[in-house]
Parts: sequence; structure tokens; C-alpha cells
Amino acid sequence: MTELAVRTGRPAASPAARGRRKRFGRALVVAAAVIVLVLAYFPFLVVVSNSLKSAASLARSGPFSFFTSFAISNYAVAASGIGGYLLNTVIVGIISVAIGVPCSALAAYAFATTNFRGKEVLFYLYLGLLLIPWTLTLIPLFVEVKGFGMFDSWGALILPYAASSQPLLLFLNRTFFEGIPGELLQSARVDGARELQVLVRIVVPLAKPILLTGVVLMAISVWGDYLWPTIVITTDSKLTISAGLQNFVGSFGLSGRGGGAVFAAYVITTVPLFALVAVTMKHFLAGVTAGAGKL
Repeated sequence: MTELAVRTGRPAASPAARGRRKRFGRALVVAAAVIVLVLAYFPFLVVVSNSLKSAASLARSGPFSFFTSFAISNYAVAASGIGGYLLNTVIVGIISVAIGVPCSALAAYAFATTNFRGKEVLFYLYLGLLLIPWTLTLIPLFVEVKGFGMFDSWGALILPYAASSQPLLLFLNRTFFEGIPGELLQSARVDGARELQVLVRIVVPLAKPILLTGVVLMAISVWGDYLWPTIVITTDSKLTISAGLQNFVGSFGLSGRGGGAVFAAYVITTVPLFALVAVTMKHFLAGVTAGAGKL
């Protein structure tokens, strides 16, 4: 009998029994993973299948008959309807990221490497902004946008997007920057590098995963925002994709004549984010893990 069997008073399991338990555990893990994947991707599969149906085919076969027709022309109709909104979103997203990520990196570097009075208080005031629901800021932010004369312009989207990203990105970046050995930064200073040069030449190359995480988080936020563009943008040609997609769907009315073109528009809208996350997944996960290491 083994030591465990002596302590518990029960005979030890045989190697065959342990092997069966191990295989059963693996089977449970695989079954759980399959269930999660089905639940996650089944709606998307339904949308892709319906995007290839004509209006008549969709009405005849229903939404849950898979790949009964292949009307590729739906994608041409959808692309012509939402192409402008997609371009607007890409432009707004790129400019927002180009402002938000560098600003958060500069602030995080200051918090991570500089000591000044009230540093921690100011930092926690930044973090406190994460506790304020986005909807509570809509009215004051709208008044501010109107006051600066940015209503119905991309500035009303870009600047709030860049600003609202700062608390989370500042927290992630500061945590990562504090993990960089101080001796490495000090050696660069001794060699005559200024603080901005230290940040650009040493910290940024080391911090690529966390900075890329900020890019992905901001891109997802801009891409999926529906409420704010509908409040501050009144010109249809300036709308971003979430609000523009709603206009495209609404243009067909309640008749259902849009058919698969409506679903094709959903697919076209979703694919860029899928591609972005797929390409950056390795770095994104590394950045989130590193940035949240001190939680």
C-alpha cells in the first residue's frame, strides 16, 4: 500500500483506474470547449448563411436552413451601402488611436519613473474615471462639444474617444513600465539620453505588446460605438459603421426586401474586427497579462 493509502485507510487506485479518470477529465474539458465554441459561433454561422440568401429564399426557407443558396451579389449591395461608413470608421479610429495611445504612454511613463507631490492621488483620480458610467457623461460631453463648435464633425468623435481611453490605458501602461528594470533606463540617461529619447528608444520597443493592446482596445471601442455618433453626428455621410449600419438596415423598411444584403452588411462589419484580433491575438494576450499583472 502507498503512503496515501495508509493515511486514508483506502486502497490506492490502480494505474488503469487513474488512466480512466484522466481520460474522463480530458473528455469533459473537450466537451465543455465544444459547447462554448458552438454557443459562441452559432449566431455568426447563421448570419453568414443568411447573407447568401435572396429575400425570396430567406422568406421561403427561414433563417435556420444553412447554405441553401449562394447569392454573392448580396455582398456587393451591402458594400455599396456601408462602404462610406466603414471608411469613416477607419479614419476616425486611426486618428483616435494615434492620439490616445501616445498620450497614455507619455502619462504612464511620467507616473512610472517620476516622483512628485500628489502622484498617487492624481493616479487614483484617473482610475476613478473608470467607475463613472459612460451614459452619465453624455449630457456634459455634448454641451462641451457644442461649446467648442465641434458638433456634427469628426472632432466630436475623435477627441472623446481618445480621452475616454486614457484611464484604462494609463493603468495598463504604468504597470508594464514599472516592470522595466530601472538600471536600464538610468544607463541611457547616463549616456546622455533625454527622457523622451529614453521613452522612444528603450521603453516603447520593450512595451510593444501593451501598446498594441491599447490599439486593439481602442479600435474595438470605436468600431462598436453606436450611441455617441447618433448624438453628435447629424450628417449621414459622416456617420461611423455602427450607426451607419442601422441606417442601411432601416432603409429597407419592414418589408424584408433587404433579404441577405442586410446579413451581408453584418458580416462585412464584423470581419475587420475578427481579422484585427486574429492578427494581434498573441501580442494582445501578452499585453493584457503583463498590464494586469499587479491587479
